[in-house]
Amino acid sequence: MVNAKYVAFTVNKQTPFLQTPDQAYATVINCRRPGGKRAGLAHEVRSHNVPLAMVEGSLKRKRVDESRKDSEHAANPAASFGNDATPLTAAPARPLLNQQWQQRKPTRLRRGKILSKGVDLDCWFIILSYSDPAQLLEMRSKIASCYRFLRDNPMLWKHSRVYYYGTDMPDPPPGLTEFQFAHLRHGHGCMDCGAPNTRKTFWAFLRRMCKDCLNTQVIREYDAVAQLRGPNGEDVSYIRAALPSGIFDSWGNFVGVGPASTHALKTIYLRSDVQKLVAEFHKESRERDPNTEETATWWTEWLADKAKKVEERQMFAKKMEQWEEMQRTARTSDYTAKKLRRKNFFKEKASQLDPPISIKELEACPAYKRAITIPKDPNSTSWDLLKPKIVKEAAENAAKRNMEESRPATASTSGISTPTGSLDGYPHTQPYLGMIMGMPPHNGMY
Repeated sequence: MVNAKYVAFTVNKQTPFLQTPDQAYATVINCRRPGGKRAGLAHEVRSHNVPLAMVEGSLKRKRVDESRKDSEHAANPAASFGNDATPLTAAPARPLLNQQWQQRKPTRLRRGKILSKGVDLDCWFIILSYSDPAQLLEMRSKIASCYRFLRDNPMLWKHSRVYYYGTDMPDPPPGLTEFQFAHLRHGHGCMDCGAPNTRKTFWAFLRRMCKDCLNTQVIREYDAVAQLRGPNGEDVSYIRAALPSGIFDSWGNFVGVGPASTHALKTIYLRSDVQKLVAEFHKESRERDPNTEETATWWTEWLADKAKKVEERQMFAKKMEQWEEMQRTARTSDYTAKKLRRKNFFKEKASQLDPPISIKELEACPAYKRAITIPKDPNSTSWDLLKPKIVKEAAENAAKRNMEESRPATASTSGISTPTGSLDGYPHTQPYLGMIMGMPPHNGMY
């Protein structure tokens, strides 16, 4: 509504509210100037919102209407509360009509200031699904909130692994969680002695160990057979089929998943696995009657089930070893290609200098030799860092060569240098040299 006539004005677009108002209202736009004797002292009336006139509840009720409603309520009290005669609850307080509605603005990220509203957990799940499993492992060990979130969402590890490595990477075997798989693959440190620089994972035993701990924790096949004894000392070496195994070569180096197929290779077992299997065998033997057919059948099924699990684990270990070997080969070829591109790039840039640096001069620069061993693609930044170094080293090498060329020849200090006169004419004039070399006498001299 406008409280003036014949007035032209423009109205800006209204900012959308976060929610619709509870009561219909209109906007009064004031266009009149204050009049009267105190016009200069009067304050201008601002535009404001007012409720519409004919909306129920906006006007005061007359006494007649109020008394009439009170009489009707006394005559039929159930009508005011509905069919169930449930008393109405008080309506929530409505916001003021002239209240300024807050507009939602985008979050402003500032360094050193914590956000008042955190990121939703579903968003974190999507974000971390595209992260490297090694990064997730680092976050889990150093951030308490990430530890709980990654612990309660095991499928997040699988999404991250599949996205980062693809489907070529084998899935973990039964009994091994995705987090344990990521810890074996990307973790650091020996799982026995805690040596921090250990990164070798022996997939046959699902353990990461240093070389000293490996030699301490494993036993050879003949030592394991000696420990595989029943409760009465009987030989139960047939249950070693339920043990995961590895292979040592003749020099005592771990070469892969067992069992060994040749005489030169030796089958090894983890000492703790042997002790655990023997203890379980003794426990089951004490609980069962050894002289019944039912017990014999149960032992057969028990051994077959364990042998099946070991076979699945060994297959997984072989696949992981093959996959890691393929990754190393691909990484090596990729590094070689990057080094070659780096070498060609630097040679081309050196030939464009003024004065140009030849390939022979460039290869004599130590900075160039160090630069081409870096397995990264070349760019303008790497060349800008290398250029002043090779220019300086090439100038120094050229100065050294000039000094060596301008230096006069000096006699050898060993005392066995050939006299200058001996170079004129052949054979030598010394008779004894001719006799030693078997040449005929020169001018009748011996």
